[in-house]
Amino acid sequence: MKSTTNHALEQDHVKAIALMTLATFLLSTMDVGLKHLVEHYPSFQVVFLRCIASAPVFATWMLIRDRTAFRVRYPADHLLRAAIGLVMLYAVGECFRELQLADAYALFFAAPLLMTLLSGPVLGEKAGPFRIAAAAIGFVGVLIVLQPGVDSTLISYGAAMGLVGVVAYAATGLLLRRMGHHDRTVTITFWFTALVGTGAGIFAIPVWKPLMWEHWPWIALIVVTGTGGQLTLTSAFQRASAAVIAPFDYTHMLWAVLYGFIFWGYLPAISTWVGTVVIMGSGLYIIYREHRMQKKRRVKGMETSLPGQVPISRQSEHTRE
Repeated sequence: MKSTTNHALEQDHVKAIALMTLATFLLSTMDVGLKHLVEHYPSFQVVFLRCIASAPVFATWMLIRDRTAFRVRYPADHLLRAAIGLVMLYAVGECFRELQLADAYALFFAAPLLMTLLSGPVLGEKAGPFRIAAAAIGFVGVLIVLQPGVDSTLISYGAAMGLVGVVAYAATGLLLRRMGHHDRTVTITFWFTALVGTGAGIFAIPVWKPLMWEHWPWIALIVVTGTGGQLTLTSAFQRASAAVIAPFDYTHMLWAVLYGFIFWGYLPAISTWVGTVVIMGSGLYIIYREHRMQKKRRVKGMETSLPGQVPISRQSEHTRE
């Protein structure tokens, strides 16, 4: 009965898309709170506040539902991902302090492109020439957004931190794909949040600033939207494949533009729009190619498997295109 339920969830594309759209709204709203807070507090302190509030929620759920969810198979992977995640969240905080949300998101959209290029040497999932070319074109879009050399500066501090965040995010994503074969989603999420929060708290001690009462609503906002966003995002991926719902991740930009105008009176420059279109187009093309490859692998597996046998081995998953 349980497997039937899971199968139904995976096929519920309409609900998955609705959940993904809700997740992007919640996470974009969380980023508004993060941007407000990093303008007044060190990035490590804000990361600590975000994690220390979310970790108990997951821990409580695990204690009530299944205490074995705390167990991990490869602790070293969790420690490595947390260390990289700490760098990522710090860089994102610094980027949000210096850049508007829309400009920052334009850079962050390049993370899946980098994952496409790194999945071959890191995971052995080699991308073919079409997807590599699409990723390369996407990085041209990044250069359009960055405009290196303008105002006699090769690249701004905020943009540099954004790029650090992109590289770190791609690394955590690749680790997550490997870890997902051994540990449950809630396990990975809890330990990532707890370990990153612990590390951020240690680094925040020397630079800690007393919390002001007027900022508590923003802290509450990042707790509620951050936790809700993680839960709805996970639920979306349980109901459909990434090829179905990943394109809706780009709705982050719509919220970023809206929030940027409401709270900061900012509208992105033409170069940001052009670069974003190039990056998004490349990302959507890669998703499309991957979706086609998945369909071909399924058809080939059905054709080559005999009655009563399991379809062909996972070697076909590495077919280059």
